[in-house]
Amino acid sequence: MPDYYAILWRALKKGNFASAQWRENVFQQTRQMLLAQLRAGPPPLSNADIRLHTDALESAIRTIQSEFARNAGSERFRDERAFKQKTELAAESPAAARRKATPFGAPQIVWVVPAVIVAAIAAGAYALVASRHGDQAPAPSKVEAANNRPAAPQPAQPSPKPRPVLASASDGDLAPGVDGGSTDADVPFFFRRQPVFYRTAHPVGTIIIDKQQHFLYLIQPNLVALRYGIGVGKPCAGVAGLRKVASKLEWPEWQAPAEMVERKLAPAGIMKGGPGNPLGARVISLDDGSTRIHGTNAPRTIGNSVNSGCIRLVNDDAVDLYNRVSMGARVVFSD
Repeated sequence: MPDYYAILWRALKKGNFASAQWRENVFQQTRQMLLAQLRAGPPPLSNADIRLHTDALESAIRTIQSEFARNAGSERFRDERAFKQKTELAAESPAAARRKATPFGAPQIVWVVPAVIVAAIAAGAYALVASRHGDQAPAPSKVEAANNRPAAPQPAQPSPKPRPVLASASDGDLAPGVDGGSTDADVPFFFRRQPVFYRTAHPVGTIIIDKQQHFLYLIQPNLVALRYGIGVGKPCAGVAGLRKVASKLEWPEWQAPAEMVERKLAPAGIMKGGPGNPLGARVISLDDGSTRIHGTNAPRTIGNSVNSGCIRLVNDDAVDLYNRVSMGARVVFSD
């Protein structure tokens, strides 16, 4: 079954997705184009199979609508630019985990996935055209204008405590020794730890790392996986294939690479384990001797590619994964 949640997000991100009218245009156009593709084939699907796909699409639409309703007042949704920078493709919607649809054969998936992606792209293009010919906010009425008059001056409030200064503006990482916390409320909801539906032939206990989507999956029984949001460091961006867990360590020590010392981004020498350590609360080392899954002192970098480190999680997730993973467990890297 195609990932309609991620496909819809790809279409929504083509324009002003904070606009309810924009989203409805994308949803409606995607519905129409998907139905036409499913009926046309080749090969044309049965009514029962078409219903499975349209139900999955509607479930994804409901999930996105509920997420917007739930987060409408948050700072992330009010600041569209910041939200666009943080938003990446989301994985399969939680509603899909509750539905065990009959799997389709390979020939059907081959044409259905491209067809739906084409529909999503076309829907985004349609919404883009619509935005150029209107979709502007109506002029406020007299009542609204009266209600929007500037408020009376308020007494000055103390400035909020500033966040830690970033060590590198290019990737948002924090300087070694600066503690950004064990998690961060600004981490997008789909990068937070959660169970998801996941169909795979790998055994329970396997770790699957999707570097492109910035997700780590820990396989559970009954077609379920625990999904964690990750940051991917440049030294591990090219890692691929199968590894195994070789060792585990709590609050590890960290030594800055020579490049970071030369650029004055970190002091020379060994930093003891503890809050502010770039390796975070836990580290899981793999059998190739260089690849590690670890925590971080900069939880805001989750969901992004960064210059340093390897596969990083917020410290709360690093501890959770550490407690669940066995020595010798399989670790599969996927692009």
